[in-house]
Amino acid sequence: MIEPPSFDSALASLAAETSVSHPEGFMDGVWQRAGQLGEIADRRRRAALFSGLFIIGLGTGVGTTAWPNGLVSSPQVAASDFDTSHTLSPSALLEGGH
Repeated sequence: MIEPPSFDSALASLAAETSVSHPEGFMDGVWQRAGQLGEIADRRRRAALFSGLFIIGLGTGVGTTAWPNGLVSSPQVAASDFDTSHTLSPSALLEGGH
């Protein structure tokens, strides 16, 4: 019966191997691929942050606007919005301060 190799003999055989089995530039390729994976992870992280900020900003903008009742625009509400715009003009604001 063949005796299974011991852990020490396996480590000794691995230590005896030289790095000749790797082709020239192998480690350069490994580090290049590691850099590419890092760039992909950074892109995903930036996209997730942008998406989160966009959703938060959109929700905040929608939350601060005055929606008409039932989310339906009515001509009366739109007309009143246009009527008040002339009181917010720069000249009206300057005249109102005196």
